Amino acid sequence: MLMVYVQCDNKAPINASLEALTEAVELSKDNVAAVLIGDFDETTENICKEYGASKIIEVATDTYNLRTNGKILKALIEKYTPKLVLAGGTAMAKDVIGFASAGMKATALSNVTAIKLNDDIEFTIALYGGSILRDVTVNNDKVKFAILSSGAFKKLPNPAANTEIIKENIEEKDLKTVIKEAVTEIAESVNLEDAEKIIACGRGMDTDEGYKLVKELADTLGAAIGATRPVTESGRVTRTQQIGQSGKTVAPKLYIGCGVSGATQHLSGILGSEYIIAINKDEDAAIFDVADVGIVGDAMAVLPLFIEEIKKLK
Repeated sequence: MLMVYVQCDNKAPINASLEALTEAVELSKDNVAAVLIGDFDETTENICKEYGASKIIEVATDTYNLRTNGKILKALIEKYTPKLVLAGGTAMAKDVIGFASAGMKATALSNVTAIKLNDDIEFTIALYGGSILRDVTVNNDKVKFAILSSGAFKKLPNPAANTEIIKENIEEKDLKTVIKEAVTEIAESVNLEDAEKIIACGRGMDTDEGYKLVKELADTLGAAIGATRPVTESGRVTRTQQIGQSGKTVAPKLYIGCGVSGATQHLSGILGSEYIIAINKDEDAAIFDVADVGIVGDAMAVLPLFIEEIKKLK
């Protein structure tokens, strides 16, 4: 059996979890268990069924707590003995998988970009911001843990013929911390990892006038706003919008980089994008090496033309 830790947002499985579920079904059809810990409903179950889960193991909890969720996942792994546990590459999943794997004295691999099931399980992991790919195996008899690189796998519906729903009741009373309330910054009204369109603000647009144009383009396209590290460090946008090695890895259908030079740290976070448009006045900017369309020009002059033409089309 393969097990997938499924993270939800407002009871809907997030894209990173559906990518992990898709990969698990590809590797082991009809023998994949989706684990739901938290608050969910029939809609959550139906999405897991649509993406091929042959089992859905549910543990209802009122609030998220790392210790609780980690211990619950560990207990489920020990009971159902999967040979591989997968999760999408989110901060929460990394915490929960890390807690559970540490409790089982096992290694959790992160930044996994490919998996092969042979006599043993072979993983391909991305190193140094994705510039190097390395094939590894984990030599022990314990369950293997893999945290998938966001955007490295596609999410594809593949409905299960039959799905068994199992409700478990696992209590964790020894709590050190209880999260009573989570406050989301207004700037992150859209989750970057789930956004289909992202407009990235680079250093070249890190002014009041520049950011105003970036926001107008994002509003016109219905896109989320991302940023490079210098822009978040200047305070122009929050750290939750940072894309790259020390920020978030994204895989939108459309990424538009405005005044983004293309530092390795930032590029490592956007390589899963389906279509990349880059606007920069430096014709030698590194971002042009990965862009599908490159526009050499001052983004302050190009963006108003973009916005005008998009409004005409709409």
